[in-house]
Amino acid sequence: MNILVALLHHIAAFTLVSTLLAELVLIRQPLTLSSARSLRFIDSIYGMSAMLIIALGVLRVIYFEKGQDYYLHNHAFMLKMTAFIVVGLLSIYPTVVFLRWGKTIKLNQLPILPETQARSIQTILKLELIGIVFILAGAVLMAKGYSM
Repeated sequence: MNILVALLHHIAAFTLVSTLLAELVLIRQPLTLSSARSLRFIDSIYGMSAMLIIALGVLRVIYFEKGQDYYLHNHAFMLKMTAFIVVGLLSIYPTVVFLRWGKTIKLNQLPILPETQARSIQTILKLELIGIVFILAGAVLMAKGYSM
């Protein structure tokens, strides 16, 4: 069971990174009705993968790995969790923008996306990807036995 939970946790993490990259590619192009729909769909997958990462991560910490005492006193783990929280908080703005497009898209109309807003979302997505680097750094440090 430990291997299955770890595998699902990693699949969810790779899915999250893939959705961020897909959103960044789409938001850099001129917005179309199709790309607006895709952004909303991809962002929902992003959210589901993030929730799955959290749920599986909690299971791993409490039941399947080294135990919560190890993790809660490990600075590399805290780096990883802090970066995950920052990435999650950054993701709120793009998600809210994409959700606001719902009624407009249902009416088969193109949502309004001012250039400044598109650039802000691009910047946020890039910052989220940088945050992923810190998450990975924490994971590598943990895998190598460092607690910092």
